[in-house]
Amino acid sequence: MAFPTTFTKSETAPKALGNGAHRLEFSGVHIRAKVWFLAFLTSFTQSWTSTWNTEQVYGRVDPIGTFQGNQRTISLTWDIPAGSLEEAKDNLKRMSGLAQLVYPTYAGTGNAKGEYSINALTLSTMPLIRIKYANLVTSDGSKGLLGYITAITWTPSIDMGMFEDGKKLYPKVVNLNVAFNVLHEKEIGWVNGTFGDASFPFGG
Repeated sequence: MAFPTTFTKSETAPKALGNGAHRLEFSGVHIRAKVWFLAFLTSFTQSWTSTWNTEQVYGRVDPIGTFQGNQRTISLTWDIPAGSLEEAKDNLKRMSGLAQLVYPTYAGTGNAKGEYSINALTLSTMPLIRIKYANLVTSDGSKGLLGYITAITWTPSIDMGMFEDGKKLYPKVVNLNVAFNVLHEKEIGWVNGTFGDASFPFGG
């Protein structure tokens, strides 16, 4: 793909993106923080997996299947280009923010210097996250899907080179992949011949 040579502040501003319609947004439910990226998607997969408990019964050719549930997973891969050192630094901050979202919150009391011992901390809130991308990854057509990230893969494009700032390096292009498990916030299914949520799964 042909990468843009630069992004101006106006181009990356939310208003210039149609109120976020072409942004890939990650919101940490446990800390009320948000990270967003321009959605230069290179791969986008959603999967629905049904779980059945099967039992082989004597005299039947086919096993008896008992439905247990569905699981929805999403895999997103996108490129993050930078046309300048400033943009590369900003991109790296966004990636750091995304990585921080997958860590939980802890409750504990530090010393006078504000230092904490890991043994004195107690897990307080799990790192649940909402992901939103236009109408393709959304809940009720307006908010992000609730779930949890199982993997983030960060891969700088070595061939595209790096910006240097003293002894620090900032990749010109980074490839990010996120694996996400969706949590259904309400019962999804058919009742009396009518599907319970007409907007499921792509916003209606």
